[in-house]
Amino acid sequence: MAKLSDRLMAIYRLIPNGARVADIGTDHAAIPIALLETAKSSFIIASDLRKGPLFSAQEQIDLADLDSPQQIELRLGSGLSVLKEDDDIDTIVMAGMGGELIAKLIEKVPTFLTDSLLILQANNEEYTVREAIIQQKRTIIDEKIIQEGRHFYEIIVSCATDKPKTLTNRQIKFGPFLLEQNSAIFRRKWQKKREHLANIKKILEESKQQGSLRYDSLQEEIKEIDEVLM
Repeated sequence: MAKLSDRLMAIYRLIPNGARVADIGTDHAAIPIALLETAKSSFIIASDLRKGPLFSAQEQIDLADLDSPQQIELRLGSGLSVLKEDDDIDTIVMAGMGGELIAKLIEKVPTFLTDSLLILQANNEEYTVREAIIQQKRTIIDEKIIQEGRHFYEIIVSCATDKPKTLTNRQIKFGPFLLEQNSAIFRRKWQKKREHLANIKKILEESKQQGSLRYDSLQEEIKEIDEVLM
């Protein structure tokens, strides 16, 4: 199997064996190629909004010299609109996008995809993804956190449920599973965030803005991070 980054490998490992997968925003089709190389999936739709990434994806598929490259179907289009009911997709990967965009896509999941497993990796604003999951009466069944260089990536796995659970504001912000796991990477992410907020707080203090709403908000956020890292 071609080498995947730690982020993509974590996503790959979360995809069930035998799944029919849609990789939305596929870019270079790294995950679809890995799925086919290892026979983890026999049908993958790799889509993107732009022709350029799909051209790159086709190049990578050709270079991979797969036995059955036709089992990866490239589609040009926006979000989940590229999927059809007779595709029988049961697993959807949305990775490398902004949190707000992924949240909007979750809100637009068509009825025939309601029971699909969602594997979601936002580059920012992960809390908006969790909010959308709860609003759509879905549930979070797993979370992972990965560090690549200076960057931290959270991966959220969601499925449909008859008994949706509510999340506390803290769980929405930090992740219910990530809070429970309290891993070294999770702690590093929030220690780094705390340092950033503390620097901003210091700048506000130097400019005599201790009474501002921004200052109060920073204090509350730093306090909450301290409580989580205790």
